[in-house]
Amino acid sequence: MKRLKYIKGMALFIVFICLLYIGICYTTWVVRDKSLGNIWVKLREQKKDSIDVIFLGTSHQFCSIDVDLLYEEYGINGFMLATSGQTMPMTYYAAKEAIRMQHPSVIVFEALYCHHDFRTLTDGMTHSFFDGMPYGAVKKEAVEDLIEDESQRIYYYLDLGYFHNRWKDLKEPDFHCTMNSSRGNYHFEETNPGSVVPVLETDEKREIPEGTLYYLDLLIKLCQENNIRLVMYVAPFGVLNEGDDPAGVYEMQKSFHWIRDYVEPMGIPFYNLFEHVEELHLDYGADFMDAQHFNFRGQEKFTRFMVENGYFDF
Repeated sequence: MKRLKYIKGMALFIVFICLLYIGICYTTWVVRDKSLGNIWVKLREQKKDSIDVIFLGTSHQFCSIDVDLLYEEYGINGFMLATSGQTMPMTYYAAKEAIRMQHPSVIVFEALYCHHDFRTLTDGMTHSFFDGMPYGAVKKEAVEDLIEDESQRIYYYLDLGYFHNRWKDLKEPDFHCTMNSSRGNYHFEETNPGSVVPVLETDEKREIPEGTLYYLDLLIKLCQENNIRLVMYVAPFGVLNEGDDPAGVYEMQKSFHWIRDYVEPMGIPFYNLFEHVEELHLDYGADFMDAQHFNFRGQEKFTRFMVENGYFDF
């Protein structure tokens, strides 16, 4: 009799712990800020090793490439794992986790942030990268490497502590995933005037920061060790505000020239789309959601250009 009571007690305790865990996970998911999407959730829903191409990078990546269109019109089976403010170190860790989850044949990296020496940007952007990332060795390594304030690291494992004060702001969309695409695709209807893309007419070069190069080398080595083809490109963009000096955009293009010369001898293609702006036939009044990012029209136009000109010949 005592043994039976003990077994029942243990069973009830285990059920209680399981329900508590489920409740905490669900509550954490509800209060999490979903305004920047939740791509890791979508990637986890994919059948293991079912994705052929992973796209990494910043908002310039997910505003430029329509992965749903790639699949529907060209049969390219891809997933968009780019996030706003995804720095070069973040891209390396995203690739490492994506390989563990899917082991794609190709990784496509939009290399805008190779110009910068950022490790992380705002807390919101950093959480948009880490939240939903599966708990495991890669996440632990990334958090300990990139979150310098040790007192804040706990919130990247248990982000309920970071978002707990959102209770008063919860709305109906918080109770379901706001991303409709199963492939992590972003679709922006907004239309605002785009900034005319300034193109550097010389082949001047500027070496990228040492810290950024360190993580780029790690990404290259990771792809080589896992027999994954790495493809790099940069999408064109203009100044942030009308009337701004384009000197900053020119400096970035110098970095892109340097990256091209660095990776191409390794057999890694690098496509600088600043050099093809005229061929893109951009409509600055219709193809942009803001000064620097494509809306869905520009995204579709850019995606088709990349495939039909052989840049995405996978």
